[in-house]
Amino acid sequence: MYYFCGMEYRVLRMTLTRILTLAVCLMASVATLADDLKVEVSAKTQVAVGKNFQVAYIVNGEAQSVTMPDVDGLTVLMGPSVSRSSSYSIINGKMESSKQTTFTYVVKATKAGTLNIPPAKVTAGGKTITSSPLTITVAEGAQPASGNASSSSSSNVKADDEDLFLRQTISRTSLYEGEAALLVTKVYARVSLNSISDQTPSKLSEFVVADLTDPNITFKTEYVNGREYQVGEISRKVITPQKSGKIVIEPYSAEFVVKRRVRNSNSFFGDLFDDIQLVRQTVRAPQLTVNVKPLPEPKPVGFTGGVGQFKFKVDVSPLQTKVDNSVQVRVSVEGTGNLKLLGLPKPQFHQDFDTFDPSTKNNISDGLNGSTGVRCDEYLLIPRRDGKFEIPQLQFSYFDPQQGKYVKLTQGPFTIEVEKSDGSAPQQGGVVSFSGSGPETVTYRGSDLRYLHRTNDLNERNQFFVFSPLFWALVLIPVVGLVALFIIFRQKAYDNANAGLVKSRKANKMARRRLKQAAKFIKEDKREAFFDEVMRALWGYLSDKLTLSLSELTKDNAREKMASHGVSQEAADSFMALLDECEFARYAPASLAATMDDVYRRAADVIEKIEAKK
Repeated sequence: MYYFCGMEYRVLRMTLTRILTLAVCLMASVATLADDLKVEVSAKTQVAVGKNFQVAYIVNGEAQSVTMPDVDGLTVLMGPSVSRSSSYSIINGKMESSKQTTFTYVVKATKAGTLNIPPAKVTAGGKTITSSPLTITVAEGAQPASGNASSSSSSNVKADDEDLFLRQTISRTSLYEGEAALLVTKVYARVSLNSISDQTPSKLSEFVVADLTDPNITFKTEYVNGREYQVGEISRKVITPQKSGKIVIEPYSAEFVVKRRVRNSNSFFGDLFDDIQLVRQTVRAPQLTVNVKPLPEPKPVGFTGGVGQFKFKVDVSPLQTKVDNSVQVRVSVEGTGNLKLLGLPKPQFHQDFDTFDPSTKNNISDGLNGSTGVRCDEYLLIPRRDGKFEIPQLQFSYFDPQQGKYVKLTQGPFTIEVEKSDGSAPQQGGVVSFSGSGPETVTYRGSDLRYLHRTNDLNERNQFFVFSPLFWALVLIPVVGLVALFIIFRQKAYDNANAGLVKSRKANKMARRRLKQAAKFIKEDKREAFFDEVMRALWGYLSDKLTLSLSELTKDNAREKMASHGVSQEAADSFMALLDECEFARYAPASLAATMDDVYRRAADVIEKIEAKK
């Protein structure tokens, strides 16, 4: 019994002794490290311009922070990232411990030459210690073989181009001018991507570009050279060359934020406590060369630049009508190709028809082989006399790249029979032949010469001119005219002095001037500019007419202001509805927005309504 108690006591005493010894050793070790802290700097001695590399500051103990100096020609991309490691050992009953703190920066050199990095300041144990300076040689082009400025170990971030790269592909490397091709840019990754921080797309100034890029990148698995990659499509564009020859598509570059594991080589636990760093890495896709072949010469009649596969159609309705009744002519092209770039044939109409500018109606969508849909011009004709009239044959030609030749399509001719309207006066006519047309009916209204009216009813008048009514009229008319002119000029001077009244009277004139500018945008098919100009015309007209500044007019109070100035409710509703439609049409797709011709007509009508009610 006593033996076992004595044994337990000795064991307890030995355990306490070892614990106290270990604590004393640890305190002594920490005190020694606090008095002998050093900082070593590790980096490549030779780097290339634009290439990312690391600068690591290694402290042989516990450290809290580091401050790297600013250096001209050196950009800090990330950092500092901190990694810590500890090790303990007992040799011959003596415990030894060591700690290490590493601060790592990811940097990039922006110009060639010698880069001198001054000492960095490290805060450790309440003290500030400095590192040694660092000199790095920065070369142009590819990075040369490099060594380390210090032989001490540091955190290593692997940046293998085979783990992350971009690839651009084009559906056709040889195509005709005006023929569409699909340009796709994909990212291939065997590392974890956090985000795309910056993109520099290829310059495509020689192409008409339709962007089909999906804003959400979806990744799928593909194998390249037997290696598994996560592949995501970051750009998809349909490009149509506008000139022939060899065209170089510049490289597509992007900067990715990549998650990479930083290995702690001195860690007792190995890879278990490795750090994860976010590293910026810039990758570029190789450039592409496209051979664009010119279209064959000579170009046929009716060729307006169409390249693809199309159908051509002309509808005339009705073919039998009466004088002053309208006739609609619809010219349309349907198919796939460069629909947005080609022109439609323009029919020739007889001079006895009143014609109006065509209204354009497009229903086009971008696809993998170019634009697909329908382009249409609608003409409105009004015959002013009866007879038979012919619309000459129309020819539309386009180039089919699949056949490698031009295709000619024709429609017509069309004959329109115009009868007399029910209320037209009887006419006598003859038949006259005009060059370029068939026989036409010419109406005569009486003879070309008319005799003077002859009469024998003559009266002799024995009356003096002086003091006659005619005399007094000739005398008083100039006087009255001068008085009237004086009053008019006085009133005009008064009106001109009133700036608000002048603006109100000139409101209609200024609005029509703006609408005239908007009409030019219709011909140039500039939708956004057209709707902007119409909105400026409407707001400017309302501001001038109501003698209010634009800052006083908003959508919320416009109705109230118009009502207080005597504008009818109907005119105010039409005005506000048109403003809302213009604002929507500026951002809506062409297929959903109102036609420009209709908006132009309604804008003129609503201004006339307000003018009539004022």
